[in-house]
Amino acid sequence: MIGQVEGSTRMATAAESGEAASPSLLALHLLETLLTRDGSWGVTELAEALGLPKARVHRHLSNLKQAGYLSQDNEARRYQAGWRLVLLGQRIGAHSRLVTLARPVMTRLRDDIGQTIVLSQLTDQGVTVTEVLQGGSPIDVILHVGTQFGYNSTAQGKVALAFASDEQRAVWSEHAQEQRTPETVTDEKVLWRQVKEVREQGWAAAPEETYRGVNALSAPVLGHDGKIACTLAIISSIHYLPDPPPPSMVDALVEAAAELSGALGFER
Repeated sequence: MIGQVEGSTRMATAAESGEAASPSLLALHLLETLLTRDGSWGVTELAEALGLPKARVHRHLSNLKQAGYLSQDNEARRYQAGWRLVLLGQRIGAHSRLVTLARPVMTRLRDDIGQTIVLSQLTDQGVTVTEVLQGGSPIDVILHVGTQFGYNSTAQGKVALAFASDEQRAVWSEHAQEQRTPETVTDEKVLWRQVKEVREQGWAAAPEETYRGVNALSAPVLGHDGKIACTLAIISSIHYLPDPPPPSMVDALVEAAAELSGALGFER
C-alpha cells in the first residue's frame, strides 16, 4: 500500500493524468489516490484531490462500487476498499512472495546447469511465464514474462495436468488443444497417457513440442496444502537438453522444485 502523502505535488500529478486519461486509467488514478491513506474518502475529498469535477468522480466511484472494487458506508456515504480490491492486493502480494522465494532457487539451478530456468503459474487461460533467468549458454532460449501456452504444448502444462486437482484438471483441459509444432501432442489418448507417466515419474519433457529445436524439462512446485502451486522448468536447445534428458538434469530440477515446495510450506 502507498504510504500517506501530504501536500499538493502528489495530488496534482494524479489530477493532470486524470484530465487526459481514459476512463479505465482515471479509475486507476482514483483507486491509487484512495489508497494513499487509511480510512474512507468522501466524493468531495476525492474530487478535490484529483482536481476533477465532483459529478465525474462520483460516476466512477459508483461503477467501482458496483464492481466490488470499493465499498461504501451507507450512513456516512464515504468510500473505502471493497472485497475485489482487497482480493487483488492479496493476489499481487502472493505473486510477489512466490517470485521472491523462487529467485534464489532458480539462480542456484541456473548456475548449476547453465541453462534458462523458467517459473510458470497455472491459470484458467493457460500456462503463464512468471519469471525467467537466462542461462548464458551459446544457444540460449529466451522467454518473455507473461507469455502463455496451452496445457498440452509444454512440459509445464503436462506437469500441471498430472498434479492438478479434479477441479483444476477439468478447467485446464479446456486449454489443451494448442498445436505449436508438428511434434505438439494433440491426440487426447496420447496426451493423457503421457500425463499419467508424468505423475508417476514426477517430471515432464516436451522435445520440440513448443518450439522447433527446443526441449523443456519441468517439475511441479507444491503449496502448503499439497496442491500444485506453479511449475519450475529448464528450457534449452535440444542440443544441450536432449531427449531423453540427462539424469543429472532431471535430478537437479526435481530437487530444486522440492526445495521451492518446502519454502511454500509443503511437507512430504
